[in-house]
Amino acid sequence: MLGLRRLLRSGCKVLALVVVAQLTAVAIEIDPILPQETPAYPLNLLESLRAAAVAVPGALPRELRYITVAESHRPQRAVLENGPDTVYVQARAAFQVVYADATLMVDAGMDETVHRGFSMGTPEPYFPERNAAVQAALKAASLVVITHEHGDHIAGVVRSPDRAAIAAHTLLTKAQVETLTLAPQSPEIRLTPAEAADYLVIDYALYYPVAPGVVLLKSPGHTPGHQMVYLRLADGTEYLLSGDVTWAIDGVTSLRQRPPGTSERIREDRAALAQQIEWLASIAAAGEVVVVPSHDAVYFAELERRGLITQGLRGD
Repeated sequence: MLGLRRLLRSGCKVLALVVVAQLTAVAIEIDPILPQETPAYPLNLLESLRAAAVAVPGALPRELRYITVAESHRPQRAVLENGPDTVYVQARAAFQVVYADATLMVDAGMDETVHRGFSMGTPEPYFPERNAAVQAALKAASLVVITHEHGDHIAGVVRSPDRAAIAAHTLLTKAQVETLTLAPQSPEIRLTPAEAADYLVIDYALYYPVAPGVVLLKSPGHTPGHQMVYLRLADGTEYLLSGDVTWAIDGVTSLRQRPPGTSERIREDRAALAQQIEWLASIAAAGEVVVVPSHDAVYFAELERRGLITQGLRGD
């Protein structure tokens, strides 16, 4: 993993500078808020991800951990189209992939200022000690990847007191950088072009192996830079960390998106999301891969009972 970090630094840093230099031209040509170039998923995609998971040499990871830094409490009708009025606990989570001698973080938590922007005027649970654990894990990780460029997923690598040090081993995509510099979700998470050059920046067609057992999967729709993360452990357990394709696992199993009004407010591409949800549903139904949306607190507890995920980060 340390060798991988050196490889990424040498191979991607130049690309980061190129992307930043081209942002002005991109801003003229496209609306950076809208997803671009949504890829079609081929029938053999899962087999391709499995093959890519062993493309980077090294021992596969041993376990998947998670931590919740905050919660938002919403009626399910605000989370799923035609959902009931019962309360859904939206966990604001980050994930840690644990190797024998290294870790990889997926998403980065957020500080309390960013959290308050999600609370819609009503105070909601925030756990500063857990976010401090995320910050420690981000600094210690060999690599950090981000599912998408919303504040509850990316603020920890943008607003950290140790931002420059964490940025040096944080992998962003070209689309994520474009959003963060040109049209961020909120002013608090905006990156300047100079700041963006501190990160490792890549662009890829459909999927991209970044570490032993870890493959990024392009999935714009919720945001332009949204991506899922395929994970395979040494014991053969497979996961798809599906980010915010849906907020709840019920969205996958019942083929339901967020309400149309929510999609319109956050500028989602519902056609792209429909394709992704159908694919995730087929994966989940086959029972070979554990689909893990980023925000489903009840489902996290179920996965923990089944021994598939562990709460708390290594070292916290």
